[in-house]
Parts: sequence; C-alpha cells; structure tokens
Amino acid sequence: MSFPLVLLQPGVRNESQDTELTTVKLTPNAHSQFQTRFVIPRQGSVLDSNSALVWRIDWTGYDATQEANEKVTLKSFAGGLPTLRRARFYIGGREVFSSQDVGHLIHIKRLAANPDYMDEMIDKEVGSVHGYSINGTGQFKIAPDAPGVAGGSKRYVRQLGSGTKGIECSVLLSDIFSALESLQLPMALDQMRLEIDWETSFDEVATIVMENDGSGAAPVISAARKVISIQSPVLLLDYLTFNEELRAGLGQVLQDGMVLPYVHTSMSSKVLPTQAQNTTKTDDILLALQGKLLMKMYVSHRFSDVINATTKAYQLLQGRCRSQRGQNMSYNLFINDLALHDQPVDTDSQQYSFLEMTHQAPVSAMPGTFEYNATDSVAPTETNSFIDGAFTLGGVAQPTGVAATQGLTATQIKDGLTGVQSYIGFDLSKYDEGSRVVPSNAGYRVGSSAVILRLTQTSKGANTPETAPKTVQVFSEEVRFLQVRGGIVDTTEA
Repeated sequence: MSFPLVLLQPGVRNESQDTELTTVKLTPNAHSQFQTRFVIPRQGSVLDSNSALVWRIDWTGYDATQEANEKVTLKSFAGGLPTLRRARFYIGGREVFSSQDVGHLIHIKRLAANPDYMDEMIDKEVGSVHGYSINGTGQFKIAPDAPGVAGGSKRYVRQLGSGTKGIECSVLLSDIFSALESLQLPMALDQMRLEIDWETSFDEVATIVMENDGSGAAPVISAARKVISIQSPVLLLDYLTFNEELRAGLGQVLQDGMVLPYVHTSMSSKVLPTQAQNTTKTDDILLALQGKLLMKMYVSHRFSDVINATTKAYQLLQGRCRSQRGQNMSYNLFINDLALHDQPVDTDSQQYSFLEMTHQAPVSAMPGTFEYNATDSVAPTETNSFIDGAFTLGGVAQPTGVAATQGLTATQIKDGLTGVQSYIGFDLSKYDEGSRVVPSNAGYRVGSSAVILRLTQTSKGANTPETAPKTVQVFSEEVRFLQVRGGIVDTTEA
C-alpha cells in the first residue's frame, strides 16, 4: 500500500498569496434621519462586492419601565428592510448605479434563500421572522423569540427598543446594487460616494403588537412616541490588494479602456383606480422599456393600506414589502406585441412555479402566504386558514386575552400573514455556464413597442381590498455597460 506524497511530508509550507484582503470600518461623512452619505477612501486595488452596510433601528419612544406592557416589532417578513428607500453610487461626481425601493427589492430576491438560512441568518441580519411551527390543530404559527429585551437570554429578540435594545441590520452592497453582483470596482477610479435615503415613518417600519398601561386601560403609545430613528450607520468595506504584476496590468487596462456588462434594476409603479363592485376588470400597465435588454422582472401587487379609514392588517404586519394575489387573478406579459405565456397565468401554483423559474431556485414562502386570502376579516379557524391567529413576542403570547388590552387581534394576525408573499416573476434571461452576465446571450431585446403587463381580477363589495385602489410595482433587470477609460467612468445601454 502506498501513501500520497503529501501525507509523507507534513511540514509547513510557505505559500505566497497574490491577493490580500483588508476590511475597513467607515463612518459616514454626513448623516440625518433622511439621508446618509459616505465618501469611500482609496485603498487597495479593487472594492470587493462583499462589502456591507450596517445600521441600527431604534424606537425612540421606547419606555423600559413599560416593556411588559408595550410590544413593538419590525415588519414580520422584511424586518428592517423597509427603512431602505433609495440608494445611489457616484464615481467622480457622476451617478453610476442607483436603486429604487431598495428594501423591497432585497426582500423579493431573498425569497429564493434556503429556508434554514432565512431562519438562522437573514432573520438575525435584518430582524425579520421566517421560522414557524405547527400548532395542535395543524395550522402554521410564527416561531417565538426570546422572552423580552431586558436580557438574560442568548436567544434572538425581535421586540424593538432603543440603544442597546435597538435592532442592528446589515446587507451587502451587492444586495443594494445589482451591478455589484458581477463587478468589482478598481480603486484607481475617481472619488466614489454612496448615498442612502431612509424611511423612518413609524407605521411603515414598525408594528405595535400590544400596548397597555398594566390596568387594561386605553392605549398608551401616543403619536409623539411613535418615532423611529436610524443610528450608527457604517460601511464595512472589503478591499482586495493585488500583487505588483496584477496592479500594473489593471492600471494599463484602465488607461487603455474597458467595457464591462452589468445588471441594473429599474422600478416602475402604477396605481390601479377603484374598481366597480362585483365586476371583472382587465388593466394594461404600459412599461417604458423600449430598446432595453431585459433579463428578469418581478411584480408586486398590493391592496390599499387603508380601507374605510382603517389600516389593514397586512399593512400593519408587512408594510410595503408585500404582494397580494387578487380574486380570480390572471396575468400575462406582452413584449414586442407577443405574449410571453401562451395562456394567461390564472392559478397560484402556476404563479409560484414561474416565480421559482425567475429566481432559478426554490422559493421559500411560509405556507398560506402565497395564495389569495379569501377570508379577509374573518376570524381564523383550522378549517378556513392555514395560519394560526397567534404568535409569541418577547415571551408574551398574542393576543393576550387580557380585557381591554389594545393590540393585534387573532384575525389581524391571520390577515397580516395570509397571502402577503404572492409575487409574480418573469424570466427573460439566458445564462451560459458559470457566468452572471453575457450581453450577447443575456436577455430579451425589446423593440419600439411598450412592454405591457396585463392583470385581470374580480372585485367584491364596498369597502373591500379587492374593490379599492391597488398599487403595482415592477422591478426590471436590464443589461447595461460600464465604460472605463483613463479613470473616467460612464454607463450606456446594452
């Protein structure tokens, strides 16, 4: 019997490394509750796309003495992502990359993450919750967190406070800017600047799960205390430093000029007007994507946040990071006057399958969150709802059952979770083996006609989500070119 040579020579070897990784913690040059600006210093050879943005979300009106009586949390499935509104990346004063409704886009793309990874990693990164269990009647129930924010437990706590009891969130820059999924930016380029626009509206970021002064009296969280603040934003920048030979080669390429393809994600939005009661209506949404080289499209269809002066449960628990299937909904996409599907997609199972094809991975959605909620405002039972109308936050089961306690009801919990992840996906891309972007074979070229998204759905009676106005958001991935010559950067359409 012979042994491999490496096993017979166990001595330590001195291997030279061509690339050195350096991580730098960068504080902002300017910060407010509306916008944060970072100027990225020159260091190393390239900026790695695994660099991250970290920030803390505080409930400024938090009262530690009322912790047991006031339970506030971030949005269920998106966590702290709704605080991210817009982002822009500048090189030499020129806006090179931009992203609209960043938090919502990140949430959509993370639907394809492994369910264990979502529960054990993503939930800890952004304060969301994707874990669930099955109750005694077979319904799905949101997993509990640790008992309170006061400490004494090493488990994760979703209850929101302030200071050390705020929730710290983090996302990669490649999650914010889809271009950085395939690009590493040379640091020899002109000055780089990153701007983040924040969303700090309390109702858009947080959910009041319970409020009580301990005696069962009226709500105690006043409007003056409903304040969300963004604290301690930092960038964790990963710089890669090449050896002298590679640096010289990179410098020569930058001087001679190079063209790099990347993916840009644009956003279109339209509000569908009020629909006549108990009618079926078709809406054509025209998307100005003429001449674009499209890859993927994701669609969010949202019912009105407020119906008859009452904020709906799905808005309370999810904010804007949601998508809901309409009654008897069907859809199709028309590009160059041709339908993408030979027949309108009219079942949630087909819709789910096409969304998985768009993600190119299995989609992880909690059972009951993808189909149409046919029992809106109806109390949950084991026969009419996949989802239990209860969960535990900070060691306290909700609803509490305490008389006169203000907070989420069982029906609100059910409606806030049911049918809120029903996203639509269109896959127009083609990838070769091992590549992210290949312009010659990367997507579908749009001609001179507008791209048309056609939605058909049936309304209900007065003061119902199906009849009220609806918001449609379309996120479109398109191929662009980054042109670099002599350190000057520009972008063009593919």
